[in-house]
Amino acid sequence: MSTTDCNLPLPIKTFLEPNEIWTLPQHRLKARRTNLIPTICFYNGSFAPIHAGHVNVLQSAKQYIDSLGTHELLAAYMSPSHSEYLAAKLNSTEFLSIGHRLAMIHLAVENLDWVMVDLYETFQTRATRLGIIMDGFMKRVRSQLPDGNEIDVFWLKGEDALRFPPMEIATRLGFQHLYVLNRNSNEKTAGSNQDKRENQWQKKWTCSSFPERFHLFKATDLNLSSTAIRRCASEASVTHEQLQLCTHLDNITSYILRHHLWCSRKDAMPLDVSSAPVFSYKIEDLTPESLSEMVSKSSNVPVEIVSYESERIGEGKGWGGPIYRLFNIQYSSVLDNSLPSSMILKLSTGIWNGHVASSEPEFYLNLAPRISHIQVPRFYYAARSADNPNASLLLLEDLSMTHKAIVQRLRFDDRTLCLLVATIATLHAEFFEHPILLTDAFAWLPSLNSVVNYYQPKYTQRINSKPYQRLLERKLSSKAVAYANGLSTYIPYLFQALSSERFSLAHGDFWKNNVLLQDDHPHRLVLLDWQTCCRANGLLDVAYFLRLLGSEQARSLEPQLLEIYHQTLIKYGISRYSLADIRKDYYSLALPYMFVFFVCWDANRRDKMSQTAFILEDIINYSGKP
Repeated sequence: MSTTDCNLPLPIKTFLEPNEIWTLPQHRLKARRTNLIPTICFYNGSFAPIHAGHVNVLQSAKQYIDSLGTHELLAAYMSPSHSEYLAAKLNSTEFLSIGHRLAMIHLAVENLDWVMVDLYETFQTRATRLGIIMDGFMKRVRSQLPDGNEIDVFWLKGEDALRFPPMEIATRLGFQHLYVLNRNSNEKTAGSNQDKRENQWQKKWTCSSFPERFHLFKATDLNLSSTAIRRCASEASVTHEQLQLCTHLDNITSYILRHHLWCSRKDAMPLDVSSAPVFSYKIEDLTPESLSEMVSKSSNVPVEIVSYESERIGEGKGWGGPIYRLFNIQYSSVLDNSLPSSMILKLSTGIWNGHVASSEPEFYLNLAPRISHIQVPRFYYAARSADNPNASLLLLEDLSMTHKAIVQRLRFDDRTLCLLVATIATLHAEFFEHPILLTDAFAWLPSLNSVVNYYQPKYTQRINSKPYQRLLERKLSSKAVAYANGLSTYIPYLFQALSSERFSLAHGDFWKNNVLLQDDHPHRLVLLDWQTCCRANGLLDVAYFLRLLGSEQARSLEPQLLEIYHQTLIKYGISRYSLADIRKDYYSLALPYMFVFFVCWDANRRDKMSQTAFILEDIINYSGKP
């Protein structure tokens, strides 16, 4: 059954998407002040990342159009390419997620009050031919913008575009072609490059049926390249000054370093391994002085906290430690408006459901800055106990005033399930088979296979017990019972396959109580509790969420939700995981893992036995399909 044959809401909007990508933004569109021809610019590209050369193209285009004396520029629209296109263009170590690309674009043009970002191309269901994108852009200009039928549209292109034949469809659609040259700063090759440019330009001019629609503008030579930026940022010892020479934009340089892009280590805060007073496992031992020391380390400026209040929150089941809200925090003086008035304090033994799960501090230090497709709480401080390497302390952003648990805000109807599956898919797309997860710098991130020695003996002991065997035989077919008995020897392969094949960053505890919803943004979800994050196939998170719900509704929608998962991966740049393979891995790997998990979790709870039986029967039914 296809999603087109059911009642699921499509397309699924995710955190980064506007409500309607067909609508052109107009918040920076200038009102006409003259009787000149109203004009806008269309500027498409990968922008991976944006740099001063791209900004110079926009500024130079404005300068050129203003100099014509016949046109009045009202706005420019940047159209970032689809992630699927970028993934085909770059190798996996160079790929840049759309979340980071958009964030840097907005930073780069924040002072250009006539430049906007059009997300129509960016969030198509998959990469779309440029001719279709440009046709859609022109139709929207004509139908949506004031005086749309009178507007002239200039298509901005960099110097590289001279090497390619012009798109005749763009000319027929009414676009003007404006080439901005700003890449030649090598004096030794300047002459030959100039001759080459002239030859390329003359070919375009003479071959076009509308030569008057072609324009050439020589701008300031910057010779900047996104390729050079990625190469420079990948050097572990790169400095801010070195990277700045490649971007010529300080806020972009800072963003790249702050978010650890293209590298395994950048400006990472060291993890404190301390004893009291810096590490306080008991709330009674936490003082304003020790809290001041923690916040000072994260803010890089001296901070003095005079007083605070605290209250215990959450049940802490399985987490292995209490969680507190620190509020009404009073500072001796506030020099930084970003200092929090409240924070969340998490104290952990590092043991979760009987096994070690203590990677959350390293997650916030090394992985959270790289995540751009979903939101995670802001991180202030992390430390480990000198006496117990698994025990840790975390200070995190308090979201209680602006967010609520998703179970308090939304009914778990079809739309909510779609949103949650699409949201987790965006996370998996960002790290899908990313080589960085296999590097020594991320040795702290466990693979799912690291807990096989916990699950296999526990599963074997429980599945072989006579009471549980009798329970299985009453609930399951003989074929399903045989599968459950044989799974003991299959567990090592199962865990290894989930760890090494089509791996990504898995949350590991993707559950409704770990998802917050922003009050005024229905698609902005925040994921909490990363203590069990691991390297694994992302379908693990999908199966975990849907099967822990324990509802027939979620189970019946699984085929359609897997299709949405597949569509979202493609939208965010991952097209090499087919829907057929997703379904096969879900029923032959992810669901068997969930069966093992349920058996080991609480094998004797009769209220869970029906869910356990459904998992096994679904595995058997799928494996029996031709």
